[in-house]
Amino acid sequence: MVIIKFMNKKILNNYIKEIEIHIDENEAINDLKSLIQIDSRTNTQNENQIIEYWESRYSELGLENKLHKTSDNRLNLISNLKFSTNSTSIIFNGHLDTNHIGNGWETDPFGGEIINNHIYGLGVSNMKASMAAMFNTAKILKKIGLNDGEIIFTSVLGELQGGVGTQTLLENGLRGDFFINGEPTDLNFMTIHAGTYSFTVNITGETRHLSKLDEATDATLIMNKILSELYSLDISKNIENENEKKLNLIHIGAVKSGLGENFSEDRPPQVSDNAVIYGSVRFTNFSDIKNINKEIETIITKYKKNYKNSKIDFNVQTNNPIMPPIKTELSERTVELISNSNQIIKKSSPLIGQFSPYSLYGTDAGHIVNKLNIPGFVMGSGGKYNTQPDERVSLKDYIDNIKLYCLLSIGLLEKKYDY
Repeated sequence: MVIIKFMNKKILNNYIKEIEIHIDENEAINDLKSLIQIDSRTNTQNENQIIEYWESRYSELGLENKLHKTSDNRLNLISNLKFSTNSTSIIFNGHLDTNHIGNGWETDPFGGEIINNHIYGLGVSNMKASMAAMFNTAKILKKIGLNDGEIIFTSVLGELQGGVGTQTLLENGLRGDFFINGEPTDLNFMTIHAGTYSFTVNITGETRHLSKLDEATDATLIMNKILSELYSLDISKNIENENEKKLNLIHIGAVKSGLGENFSEDRPPQVSDNAVIYGSVRFTNFSDIKNINKEIETIITKYKKNYKNSKIDFNVQTNNPIMPPIKTELSERTVELISNSNQIIKKSSPLIGQFSPYSLYGTDAGHIVNKLNIPGFVMGSGGKYNTQPDERVSLKDYIDNIKLYCLLSIGLLEKKYDY
């Protein structure tokens, strides 16, 4: 059972006054700009530079830092803010790698430009704004000074490869009593999120000129038939909750077909002999993975029998870990703390639970819940303009994000856990 010391609105109001005294908004915005201006596109050679920079910034605050490398030498950072030992600890978790640059940008992806009270840049929503908010939380709470607890700030790479950075930290002993993951939710509090993994279907046929179609095994034709069945496959039928059903789906992200191993496109009269389907699965029950894969394999087996000269292989991702789903229970007092903090800072009632599209994004929080079995939530600034050209975040939301992280940390560290 969790026993929680009461923290009412009056106490929280006193704390927010102190927090606002210590917030330097211009400085906080410059902290975020400095992150945007570092190119940390995922799985690139420059990626480690942002972790090295972030370590230096946390060191300036006097926090205890430790670096851990993934198996492919990608850096991940733990920064500890200790107020006391042998007491409650909160894990703040987030990633600093970003997506790559798509078409359609009209602003500089690495500029950190401010237009109409929004800050623009690649990865600002996913999720450099939340990472800068965590840093400023450390800065402010260190100035305020608390009596109890420890906050563990984790800054990782490889979230976009299944969460390999966070998984590495957990394998190296990361532990805590409560987690806050900063994926973009437009400052809503998400406690239910789909797990995710990817798969491929590789199809090899036999090529002939179109004059000999009856002798050919057309890889593109087989691919299209498999696609039709994958699109109509319902993997939510065992889920009872109607809202949760929406988090269980198969998506086809890319396909390609053509001639030979390079998928040559310059001979349309030739029957294609090579095709690949790239798919992604969202799911809410870890136990369902086996059944989902079995249903896909049943489709594959059908077309193997129908096209005996073909070779069709279904493979679940092996180079990246599967991201587990999260379903966390928050105590009444934690919900009360969230509600009171939101009312004080945003003058509104918070959304808590499952909501779209955020619950389909993908989050390292799944690894934390799966490994540590601790309560927590996903909450961060950004989301509305997430991972799109001219990605941006409202400056007001960013500053509110800092205030919420500070006030919630103070409230959560008042908790005393009795297992």
